[in-house]
Amino acid sequence: MHAKSYAILIALITIFLLEGVFPHYRGRTARMKHAFPHVFTAILNALLTWSVLSGVTMQAIAWAEGQSLGLTRQISLSTITGTVVVFVLFDIWMFFWHMANHRIGFLWRFHRAHHSDIEMDTTTALRFHPGELILSTFVRLPVVLLLGMSFAQLVLFELVLNISTLFHHSNLGVPERWDRMLRTVIVTPNMHRVHHSVERHETDSNFTSLLSVWDRLYRTFRRREDTLTITIGLPRFREEKWQRLWGFLITPVQ
Repeated sequence: MHAKSYAILIALITIFLLEGVFPHYRGRTARMKHAFPHVFTAILNALLTWSVLSGVTMQAIAWAEGQSLGLTRQISLSTITGTVVVFVLFDIWMFFWHMANHRIGFLWRFHRAHHSDIEMDTTTALRFHPGELILSTFVRLPVVLLLGMSFAQLVLFELVLNISTLFHHSNLGVPERWDRMLRTVIVTPNMHRVHHSVERHETDSNFTSLLSVWDRLYRTFRRREDTLTITIGLPRFREEKWQRLWGFLITPVQ
């Protein structure tokens, strides 16, 4: 777990520094002020994970292993093949879970706290409400058990997911030709900027977290010719008070 945290921290700092040198949206002068509530939220979520959620997940996985439950255990896959299979299937689950967070009103109340950021950068990847984290952890548990994921596989998936999320939320000015090549396989900044558009038909698109193919297959893939023309955020919660830590935390009850 410590190695995972260090890797994510290194990725965060590296991307934060790079997007300051090669920004997509230019002229942002209060980057540290913008990052503060996101970093604080990440610390809060990490404490919640380490103190409660990881323990619950570990116990559930240990119980499933003792009962030989799960797809990969039933069909006796090798470690490498099993890891690839659960990665792909869990990424599909993440796609539909993300979509549900947009289409189910109760879930959207928590998820919109993430979308209320009006200056998306790599720290926006840390801007997830603790309530969403709790819901996600418990709703995904049956999926983890049905797939037969080991705790090590889950940690590895989360590491890859978190680094991907830091990258595609970033304000890095990736040239469009590179972005276009990358998004044939993975989610990229230009692809995910469309998802954070203030326009609802764009917000409700590009749901996938790792492999971009799921949006293409489900026909929820959208692109904007010039992503510099995208207004980031939501029609509501654009005032300064909603960008501060307290405003972000009370967004679900507004």
